[in-house]
Amino acid sequence: MKIGTILSSKGRDYFYIMHLSYNGQNREELWNYAKKNRVIGLDSPRIVRDNWLKVRESATKGLGKIWTKQFDIVCSELHTGDIILAIHGWDSLLGVAEISKPTHEYDRNLSKTGVFFDHTREVNWIKAYEYSDRQVLPKPLEGFNNTISKVSSSSPRWSILTNLNISNGNEAKETETDRKLTRSLS
Repeated sequence: MKIGTILSSKGRDYFYIMHLSYNGQNREELWNYAKKNRVIGLDSPRIVRDNWLKVRESATKGLGKIWTKQFDIVCSELHTGDIILAIHGWDSLLGVAEISKPTHEYDRNLSKTGVFFDHTREVNWIKAYEYSDRQVLPKPLEGFNNTISKVSSSSPRWSILTNLNISNGNEAKETETDRKLTRSLS
């Protein structure tokens, strides 16, 4: 099934791409936790020391505009039904998720113990690859260095990712719905 088909079925003309890493480190451990616990997340525990919605104004001074926007997305802009693509670096897809709960959770112990990020969103994994079997993207997402970013239909990343066919292990043929959606997006 293509990402575009999923978006169409959800009535979305946007989605989000997200990295799960600590400065490019611990990717496999973080991915396994996210997959098992059905979450995505981010943190900055030295600056954001409580629920984002409580500390946003004071934390913004230490974070800067880019990190503030990323926290805003994860903690307040994501809606139930929004689609997230978990990306490994610039070159592969770890999984596709749907936000399943309207609010974010804060658990300082997750980052304190190094298990995961302390600001999380609950998701349902539509597709979750094993780390070693992640799907290679047809074209690298050069310049995607942030934790999370919104992709709209006007973005150059839109066609690269919406035409991506997520495999289910037995690689079914492209459906007529997929073909029609591909033509409408071209």
